[in-house]
Amino acid sequence: MRVIWTMRNKLLREENPTTCPLVYWKLPQKHSVKINFDAGFCQQNNKLCSGIILRDDSGIVLWLKAIMHVNIPSPFTAEAMACAEAAEMGLQLGFPRVEIEGESLAVIRKLKAEGIERSVIRVYISNIKTTCEQYKKCVFLH
Repeated sequence: MRVIWTMRNKLLREENPTTCPLVYWKLPQKHSVKINFDAGFCQQNNKLCSGIILRDDSGIVLWLKAIMHVNIPSPFTAEAMACAEAAEMGLQLGFPRVEIEGESLAVIRKLKAEGIERSVIRVYISNIKTTCEQYKKCVFLH
């Protein structure tokens, strides 16, 4: 989502726009759904808008959600919150196998890491991992 929005803004600002690079989205594995998440953070007023999209193994959109939050301390926290919402959404909708994909490499790495998390988003990371234990299969992708 962020890539598309950035390219849109770039094209609107340029007098002689060039072609946009293609962004490839891969289907999830059979019998799985892919949940993509992204967060937009406004540091001036500490607001977050997160977007979540859920697609089945043929690429059909099953669910979309946008959420606004206030009093968010950092962009890092914003991405972790968006990921937590994505993990919770798949569970609430009853999907047993999910691939959760986001643009925040730092958040995805922390979710894949073993051991004790010590960063400022440790509570979110712990909650996401706990949520994902309730799935038959949960994979994090970047």
